[in-house]
Amino acid sequence: MNFNLLSKYFNLSASKEDNNKLQRWMKENTIKQAEVEKLHTLWNESCNAIDFEDIDTEADWNLVKQRIGSHYATRHQAIPLRSYIIRIAAILIVAIGLSIGVVKIIQYTDNQQSFYTKIESSDLVKSVELPDGSEVTLNINSSIWYNNGFNHESRDIILQGEAYFEVEHNPELSFKVYAGNSVVEVKGTHFSVCEDSSFVRVVVLFGSVSVQSAENAAVSTIVAKDESGFIFPDNTIEKRPQVNINNISWKTGQLVFYKTPVENALQDIAHHFHKSLAIETNLNDSLTAQFTEQTLDDILEELRIITSLSINHTDNIIVVKQ
Repeated sequence: MNFNLLSKYFNLSASKEDNNKLQRWMKENTIKQAEVEKLHTLWNESCNAIDFEDIDTEADWNLVKQRIGSHYATRHQAIPLRSYIIRIAAILIVAIGLSIGVVKIIQYTDNQQSFYTKIESSDLVKSVELPDGSEVTLNINSSIWYNNGFNHESRDIILQGEAYFEVEHNPELSFKVYAGNSVVEVKGTHFSVCEDSSFVRVVVLFGSVSVQSAENAAVSTIVAKDESGFIFPDNTIEKRPQVNINNISWKTGQLVFYKTPVENALQDIAHHFHKSLAIETNLNDSLTAQFTEQTLDDILEELRIITSLSINHTDNIIVVKQ
């Protein structure tokens, strides 16, 4: 992290090029964005610290002399230019050392008391209730962050991975989800957000949400009940007038197919079980079936019978052959 660049950014003295450089760095990872926001908060709060110009150093030094019972004569001595330069260099070295120390103190303090609360699901689906009464269900290996002022100053969430939100209605305080290069904003509704390497997908089950690019607010749309919205890495946006209910099968436990192309069904199954998919044959058939809380082995066995395909899987991948 370039602390010199951050200081320019915080005190509004950074050039347009520096700002763009910092924005690109922050967009690499939502964790980086959260860290910059925490440092920005520290920076702003430092404005409330004591004004060092109001410190009476002469009076404080006299008090120290009295307490240690020593008497010092004031002496003035001209300093040769070479010695003066050396002393300035020494001061700079000390200052650099102190700045490194301050950074370490900030990092240590941040470890002890963060401005953000983090919730993660690791290898199990996890449901949590937020301070405003909203409920979030995290898919495996997903996480959210929210500011400790959540539900007072804002209702902003940073998401990595995939989550299903049941948002408590509040007409005065919007609920915002930041995921990848997108911002999803609602007053209160049910929807899911999936951050993928190739898109951010929003699926709305009730109500409606606003979906926009985090980089360009002009790129936006309203996604209503039973619709899906996608934001792609190039900041283009797409709305589709249907919902693939299997996108939230990880929460419902159900995979439902009705005259679904077998290739699409296999993609949904692979996503449900967090596996890659390799198809090594042409697939032209469709599938009508429903699977509820069944294991991958059971589902693939039924597909073998229905399609006569050779379907196997390892820890990471499902392989389909003729």
